[in-house]
Amino acid sequence: MTSIEDLAARIDELEERVDELEADTQQLEATVEAQANTIASQREELTDYETRTEELEAQLDAATDHRKHLQQRLYAVESRDTSTDETTTTSPLQQLIRLPSKARSKLTANQERARFIAKDIREYATSVPAGFALDSSTIRTVLHAKEGRTPHTQTVSRVMDFLDDLGKEGVKIVKRRGTKRVIFSEHAVSELTETAPSSGKSSITDVVIGWR
Repeated sequence: MTSIEDLAARIDELEERVDELEADTQQLEATVEAQANTIASQREELTDYETRTEELEAQLDAATDHRKHLQQRLYAVESRDTSTDETTTTSPLQQLIRLPSKARSKLTANQERARFIAKDIREYATSVPAGFALDSSTIRTVLHAKEGRTPHTQTVSRVMDFLDDLGKEGVKIVKRRGTKRVIFSEHAVSELTETAPSSGKSSITDVVIGWR
């Protein structure tokens, strides 16, 4: 009888232990679920922060562009009498390439990006029947290699607009099959390729005048 009583007591102890373990398991499961919900919430907040940061960076770029545009217009008014006859024979994009370092400091970030691409246009553009084509994907790749980070879609679009505006009749933007491309004429690419940095008193004024 004693052995049966001992066995029964042991069984009771084991059942109590099982109950304790089940309670602990339920508590752990509840803790894990709570932590999982917290992590999910933090991930959503992080995504929101990243999106907001991108929006703020785009707004900052736009504000910087606007400020520098105003500076350039003021500079153009103050330097209007210093323009040369070369303005009538070269495109604003050529003039942009030839700007000395001091004048380049007045460019906006997107103008400098457009200059960077234009000065080595043959390396990046693809030959097509109409001349040379540069699509948004290629521009994004070039700028990523230049700056070490992937540019915003809005940045790529602004750079394409600058190439179009400054290239005048030698450059145009087309959109086919949902892909946006900048098309350079053969003549425009030849002129850009032959354009060399000038050591003379070049001015950003010439470029600004060409935009308007």
